[in-house]
Amino acid sequence: MFSFILLLTIVTTACKKDKPVAVPTPGLIGNWTEDVHPGVSSIMPRGLLLSKDSIHFVVWDQAAQQVTYVQGTYSTQGDKLIANFKEKVVRKNNNQIISRTPVSGGYFDNATYLLNGNKLTLNYTSYPADAPTPATMIFNRMLID
Repeated sequence: MFSFILLLTIVTTACKKDKPVAVPTPGLIGNWTEDVHPGVSSIMPRGLLLSKDSIHFVVWDQAAQQVTYVQGTYSTQGDKLIANFKEKVVRKNNNQIISRTPVSGGYFDNATYLLNGNKLTLNYTSYPADAPTPATMIFNRMLID
């Protein structure tokens, strides 16, 4: 009887199937800066850093001399970018942490993406004060010379 239970345990554990995991599109991995139109200067440039399993939305506030990182994980399903942001970290330019705050949602909700060479277009839902609004951000891949 003990042998039968041991055999049954081994067979059921060996046959257990792993859940499919949505793997990020390799072309998305890299450092991206927001596409700012010629003649338009931005005192708060934004960027996106995507690795195999993490996402960082970055805002540089040159006037306050600080950088805000909203960080978490992401996955893709077809043309959908599913971001799960967990924390917002604000640092002075000298890298000193000013604040660290948990976050959930509100960044790139319902996002779809289009990758065209070194240009990444994100279409997502933004939440200004009055109502959810469709929004678009365009990023250029940062290339190392």
